[in-house]
Amino acid sequence: MTDIFIIRGGFFGWEFTLKLVYVILGLILCIYDWKKNKRKDYFLIFIFGTILYIGSEIMLYFFGGRVMQEKLLFGTDISSMPWLWIPLLSLGDVVMLAVIALFFADRIRETETRKKWGILFIVWLVGRDLLPYIILFSLGSTFDTIAIGDPLIYSRRNMTETGTLISLSLFVAIGVIWLIRTNKKSRKRGLFMVGVMLILMTVWSFGEWFSGQRWIEVGSEGSWTHAPPFIEFGMFLYDIVIEMGLFTLCFLAIPAIFKLIKSED
Repeated sequence: MTDIFIIRGGFFGWEFTLKLVYVILGLILCIYDWKKNKRKDYFLIFIFGTILYIGSEIMLYFFGGRVMQEKLLFGTDISSMPWLWIPLLSLGDVVMLAVIALFFADRIRETETRKKWGILFIVWLVGRDLLPYIILFSLGSTFDTIAIGDPLIYSRRNMTETGTLISLSLFVAIGVIWLIRTNKKSRKRGLFMVGVMLILMTVWSFGEWFSGQRWIEVGSEGSWTHAPPFIEFGMFLYDIVIEMGLFTLCFLAIPAIFKLIKSED
């Protein structure tokens, strides 16, 4: 089987200061919802998501499934400190997005708050996922400028690494089974979370691809080539739907299964 890699060729591949900002934002949302709604659901998602995704990143680190170059935090390269950059990568890339997705989902699914939070969600999408990439594109960063096969690219992750695929399948199955078996209101909550995540990831992935920040490569080490269009589209779809949409659902499902998050009756 040919190895397939997802590439980060831009600032999100090396800029860990931004990831730290996202971690802080995620914690602020957890605290806000706790104070506002007297529940700790977001903290539980933050904790379980951190445990699950750090485990995935540790596997990638030790088995060489993700290769990264410099990792800058406030201008300092922290590549020699995996104890620091692995948690930051896990939290800033995935866990924070799960918290944000549920935050918007919980408010958009309620009729009384749908309009207000729907508008704020659009503002978030435009501010985070459209404007930065439009600016990058206008400055000359386009898909035509990408460095295919560059061994020193900022981040290259093997999407077909066996251990990752097995663990991902397990956690996706847990989330889907919970979604099917839970009650109607909890199912609605889970579906809205997945829906918001799919929108977030679709807009962000297109912006990254459009401005030459993200693409798919195939081949063995040292002979990577740009993936054919149907493979690139398929793997982006897989990343959006499976690796993010359904995988992050288990951050909500697992604490709910253990009755740590109350079912919505």
